[in-house]
Amino acid sequence: MNTILISGNDTNIGKTWISRALVKYLVSHNQNVQVVKVVETGISSDQKGDAETAIEDCSHVSEIQCQAFTLHSFSAPLAPVTAGRKAGCKLSLKNILCKIKNLPETDWRILETAGGLAVPLDESGLDTVDLALNLPVDYLLLVVQNRLGAIHQARVLTAYAPYAKITTGIWFNDSVPVDHDVTDSNYSELANLSIPIWGHQLYQSRELCFFDTFPIVHCLKQVTLG
Repeated sequence: MNTILISGNDTNIGKTWISRALVKYLVSHNQNVQVVKVVETGISSDQKGDAETAIEDCSHVSEIQCQAFTLHSFSAPLAPVTAGRKAGCKLSLKNILCKIKNLPETDWRILETAGGLAVPLDESGLDTVDLALNLPVDYLLLVVQNRLGAIHQARVLTAYAPYAKITTGIWFNDSVPVDHDVTDSNYSELANLSIPIWGHQLYQSRELCFFDTFPIVHCLKQVTLG
C-alpha cells in the first residue's frame, strides 16, 4: 500500500481540491483509493465532509475501489485541538494513529490533515510532521497557494517538513487567477533553491496537473509494467 499525506502552509488553500484530482487520476489507472480526513473542523452533521468531496468525481466506481473516511469531525470552525476540546474530545496522536492503522488496506491511501503542517493534532502540540513520522508515509505533498509570497511559504514549509526521511514536494494551487510573471518567479526561485515542484493546479482545473518530477506517476508506470 502507498500512502500520500497532503498538508500545506495554511487552511483553505485547496488541499481537498488537489486530493479530488489525485483520486480521479488514480482511479483512472485502476487503482483502489482511500481518502482519510484526519481531523475536520467547522462542519455540521448535514454537510458533506472533505473526504466525501474528494471522491465525488468517482461515484461511478465501486465502494471498494474508492472510499472516504473522517476520523474526527467537529462543528466549531477552530484549530483541531480547540474544536475537539469544545466538543468534549481530547485529541490524541496515539488515538489518531490507532484509527488509521485499523482502516482497511487499499492500493493508495490519501491522508489529508486540517490546517497547515505545524497545526497541533494533539493536546501536547504534536502535529502533522509527528503523524507522518509515526506512519509509513511514502509521499508528503505540500500545497502552497500560488501568489506573491509563495516562495517564502514554500521555503518555510519544506524546512519544517521531514524531507530527509519522506519524499516531499510542493504543489502550487491557483485559487484565483495568477499573473504569469508571479508564477514564473515562483518556479525559477524554487528551482534555484532545489525545492521540488510536483505539480500546479491551475485555476478551477479538476484534472491533476503534474510535472515529470511527480514520483507517483513513475510509481504507477512500474505497477502497469509489472
